[in-house]
Amino acid sequence: MEERAVLANIATIITKDLLIDEPPRHSTFTSGNFSLSLQLLEGSDDDEAEIFALMQRKRAVSNVGKGKEELKRKQVEQTTEELKIKKTSKMEWKYTELSLLHRYVDSQFESYLHMRKLTFLKIQQELEEILRRHVLPGAPTPQTTLSLALWKLSTDEHFEEISRKFQLPWSLCQQVVRSFWHIISDNYESFIKWPNSLEAQQCTLQGFQGVPQLSCFQELFGIIALKRVDIFMESEHAEVAVVLQLICNAENKIIDCYVELEQDYTFEESPIGQTLALNPRTMPAGSYLIGSTSFPLKSYLIRPIETECFRKDTVFNGLLKPAFELADNVVDTLARRFHTLYALEARDLNEVRLIVESICAMHNLCIDFQDNYLETDVGGQQKFSWGGVLSGPRGSEKDVKGLRRRVELLDALVNTEGE
Repeated sequence: MEERAVLANIATIITKDLLIDEPPRHSTFTSGNFSLSLQLLEGSDDDEAEIFALMQRKRAVSNVGKGKEELKRKQVEQTTEELKIKKTSKMEWKYTELSLLHRYVDSQFESYLHMRKLTFLKIQQELEEILRRHVLPGAPTPQTTLSLALWKLSTDEHFEEISRKFQLPWSLCQQVVRSFWHIISDNYESFIKWPNSLEAQQCTLQGFQGVPQLSCFQELFGIIALKRVDIFMESEHAEVAVVLQLICNAENKIIDCYVELEQDYTFEESPIGQTLALNPRTMPAGSYLIGSTSFPLKSYLIRPIETECFRKDTVFNGLLKPAFELADNVVDTLARRFHTLYALEARDLNEVRLIVESICAMHNLCIDFQDNYLETDVGGQQKFSWGGVLSGPRGSEKDVKGLRRRVELLDALVNTEGE
């Protein structure tokens, strides 16, 4: 009897633990079951078996939390998998192909797309293989994809307006254009090329020697510029300020682009800033970029002298101005050709980057194909008021190597100018 009493007490303790541990709304171990268990214990000849069963029950209850976490993990994995399937699902394009080349006469086409028809045709031929290779199943032809994508980039129209104009479902327009942005971004280095080879680097250096106002900077490798832009971010349900960081060469082509939230932006944290800090050989030995006072002074990044104490300082800063004008012209060209920058909207920061990379890629192709529409368009010569400057602190001038490099450059350039 004493043994049976001990076993009964153990069973009672285990059962109470079960009642405490188990969540009430999911509990199936009711008071009725508790009484039934005691009855079973009292009438059972196998008390050890009953206790073992109760212990197993307690172990199962203790695993409820783990089970919930596992269920959540599986649900997340399932949702992710569903998103992947949805992303790669067919577009089911059931509409006539869109050809802007045939839809508009030359003057209309150029006023909308801000490029020549021949340029559009060359871009279409350049991208055709890539679009066919990477486009989603069931998507329209490269001609339609490019037409919708460039219309979106070149105008400030929202998808709803584009949908009405071409009588297509706006969700389908979104899908086609966003697939284009992804394809261009996936082939980033085909369009936005940092000069890596020795030949390409020498051509970049020589390019600036062909610009009379900049030929004094014999080791100039690129000009870096910033632009602050307000974007409506769907994920934030509000306008968000982002920073566009662009590096251009003497041909006005963009060789590096980067986008970051203004509140998080620093040059040192940008990909090219980190790369140059870790591997100076990213540029030829002794070469440098020129940037405004928003950038930090480095041995590979020359900025103006902020406090002009001597005549040499003023002269040196004056020599830098043509570089800033060249960079401003490139940034202005982006906005004049791709009006979506005036009313940029995106789902999140990643999509902003996809859009900017696509714009820079199309800009470089226009340069490659020598499109001169913006140069000859009288109305296009006006300066657009868009974007702004960074409101944060100026770049640091504390880098010892940067100070030494600028002093060397200052002495060489100003002395040369005085001779």
